[in-house]
Amino acid sequence: MTPKTKVTIAIPTYNRSELLKTSLQSVLAQDYSDFQVVVLDNASTDDTEAVVRSFADSRITYIRNETNIGIFRNWQRTVEVNSSPYLSILSDDDILLPNFIRESVLALDNHPNAGFSVGQAGIIDTNGVSVRITGRELSDNLPEGLIDGLEFIHQIVDGRKWILLSSGILFRASALAAVGAIDAPHSKYMLDLNLYLRIAAQFDLFFIAKELAQVRYHVEQDSQVNFTLGGTGPVAVMAERTDAIAYLLQSPRAEDASYRQWLAERLLHISMRRSEFTSQLIPEINLSWSERLQIAIQDILAVIPTGKSFILVDDNHWGSEILPQFDALPFLEHEGQYWGAPPDDQTAIRELERMRQGGASFMVIGWPAFWWLDYYSKLRNYLNSNYHCVLHNSCLVVFDLQPRGFLT
Repeated sequence: MTPKTKVTIAIPTYNRSELLKTSLQSVLAQDYSDFQVVVLDNASTDDTEAVVRSFADSRITYIRNETNIGIFRNWQRTVEVNSSPYLSILSDDDILLPNFIRESVLALDNHPNAGFSVGQAGIIDTNGVSVRITGRELSDNLPEGLIDGLEFIHQIVDGRKWILLSSGILFRASALAAVGAIDAPHSKYMLDLNLYLRIAAQFDLFFIAKELAQVRYHVEQDSQVNFTLGGTGPVAVMAERTDAIAYLLQSPRAEDASYRQWLAERLLHISMRRSEFTSQLIPEINLSWSERLQIAIQDILAVIPTGKSFILVDDNHWGSEILPQFDALPFLEHEGQYWGAPPDDQTAIRELERMRQGGASFMVIGWPAFWWLDYYSKLRNYLNSNYHCVLHNSCLVVFDLQPRGFLT
């Protein structure tokens, strides 16, 4: 029989003894035998130690920090105390399904160039009931199988919303050693994304098309608070994506001049989005809403001939009445009324072409809808490939919908 690879399941925890108990039970129920569990208690004031010791299982090691050293340093300790070739960092409120270790080890054993494996994760509430995530909080469908690390970074830069949930990941210890210590250059809440990108710059990744973990969503989570209105999460994500562009510039891909140009365009957009989120936290750092709107109106008047109809992408913030001398068409629209954001890129492109054939001469994207240029990356690429961008600033992006190469 082939010997099994040793695995460490590390659980950083603080004052969540009841949820921790459920997490430990899920680890001990694995259908893979060669593992150890390390609980890193960040100076809890509840009965965490008693709960851990109640299991009386020799595979569990309990380590207590004398003082609370924070989330970041406790995560770092998981790497420092690990003695196995593979490491999982399990949140103390999440659950591993019985086949997590077996499937994850199989993936890494069979793909020695993979820095970590990613299992799919279901979402549950505090009572363990499945939760349906919708809208912009929903991750794009993750890839399946082995993916080149640089391609993963490219897709993140391009706008793909691949959300990797840490409890579904198994790290190769040698990959962690190769990229250096866990770091948080932009936000302590983004230390996982920072780590994924740094590993992807040097290693492949393997995505397992099976649900291997359950991640608990609840209001007191730091990550949830960080992404609510006024949170710093969006700023940090844009900062990490800026770093991702640097990794691509350092890669062989950047030998292609056209690719460097594409990276420059993405850098400018992501930097602008970062400033947009920053201005929400520090309102006085940027122009007021009314100032920006007046500038936008002046710019539209300057680039679009009077009387022309144009598609207005503004998330229904401006309204067509701001420019009575034009026929401003909401997007999406139904019988002339705003119909909401498109469900996908294909719908957006189809509706764009329908409205262009119906007489729309330009597409105007206002800053309230700049998120479209990331979220609908295929629409963005379609516009850039087929039409001329005649204006691009911090208030507007305007495309002339006369096809490229059309001679007047």
